[in-house]
Amino acid sequence: MSDAPTRSGRLQHWDGHAPDLRAWSDPDLLDALRQLGIQTDRETFTAEAIVATSQGAIEDTWLTAATDATEGERVLVWMAVQELWERWRVPAWPRDRMGRMFAYLVDAEFAADWAARCHAPTGMEVIEALDAFVAAQGDGRRALDSLVEELGMPAAAWPAKTLDAMGEWIEVGNMVLAERSGEVMAKVLGEGHTQAFLAAAMMTTRMYDRARAAALAVPHDADVRGGFAEMVGFLCLAAGSSPSARYWLLEAKGRSRPRKSELTFAAEAARGYVGAAENGGGNGDVAQVPDDIRKAAMQAASQSCFYATMAFAGEGPGG
Repeated sequence: MSDAPTRSGRLQHWDGHAPDLRAWSDPDLLDALRQLGIQTDRETFTAEAIVATSQGAIEDTWLTAATDATEGERVLVWMAVQELWERWRVPAWPRDRMGRMFAYLVDAEFAADWAARCHAPTGMEVIEALDAFVAAQGDGRRALDSLVEELGMPAAAWPAKTLDAMGEWIEVGNMVLAERSGEVMAKVLGEGHTQAFLAAAMMTTRMYDRARAAALAVPHDADVRGGFAEMVGFLCLAAGSSPSARYWLLEAKGRSRPRKSELTFAAEAARGYVGAAENGGGNGDVAQVPDDIRKAAMQAASQSCFYATMAFAGEGPGG
C-alpha cells in the first residue's frame, strides 16, 4: 500500500517530463505549492525575491521545505520560483537570475509577443537590467565576464554572441533593442561605439546600405579600435566619404596597422586610394569615388567585419 500523499487540483495531473506551469492560473499554482509544503502569495514572494541573494537561494529553500514531494513534484517546485518571478514581474535581478536571462538573451530570439504570452521579461527589460547591473559593479567588463563564466559560457564568447543576437533583432525589425544593446556593449567593453557595433551586426545580415549609414554616423572622437575601425573606414569609403575613410584607416588612434602582406587586394586598393588623396584631395563627394574603389571597399569592409568579430574570442577581461 502506497504512503504517497493524495494530491488534488492541477497537481494530481502534473508531469515533470511535460511541464505546463505557464498554463496554470495563479490559484492553481499556489494551491499546488501549498500541498507541497510551501506557503506563499504574491506579496510574500515579491518581498522574498527582492531581498534574496540569489534566485537559487529561494529554489533551495523551497526544495528543502517540500519534504513529501516526489522527484517530479520537486521539478514543479524548482520551476515555480522562476515562473512566479516572471509572472508577477518582480523588480529584482540577483546575480544568478541576471546571468540566466543574459545568456538566454544572446542565445535566443526575444520576441515581444512571446515574452507577453510566456510572462518572460522582454529583451529590452533584460538589457536595461544588465546596464544597471554592470554599472553597479565598478568594472563592468570583469563583472560580466565573471557572470557568464558562472553559467559555463566562456567569457570571451559574449561579445560576439551579442553581435549575432543584434543581427537577428535587426532582421526582425527590432532596431531599438539592437541599438540599446550596442550602446551597453560599448559601455561594458570600454571601447567601440553603438553605431560601429550596429554596422557590424548589419553586415552579418547583409543590410549593406544601412551598415554604410551607421558607419558614417560614428563620430571621429569615438574609441573604435582594431578591425572595427578598419571596417568603419572601408564602409565610409564605400559610402563615398574619402575624408572619413582616411581618418579611420590612416589616422584614428587604435586603428589597425596591417603590413602590406596582410592585406587582401580589395583592402590594398581601398587603402591605396585614400592614402593617395592628400587631406581628402577633394574626394569627399560621393560621385568622385570610383565604382571599382567603392566595391573594393565594401569587400574589404566585409572581411574586416569578420576578423574583428572573430577577434573578440581572443580577448579576456580587460582585453
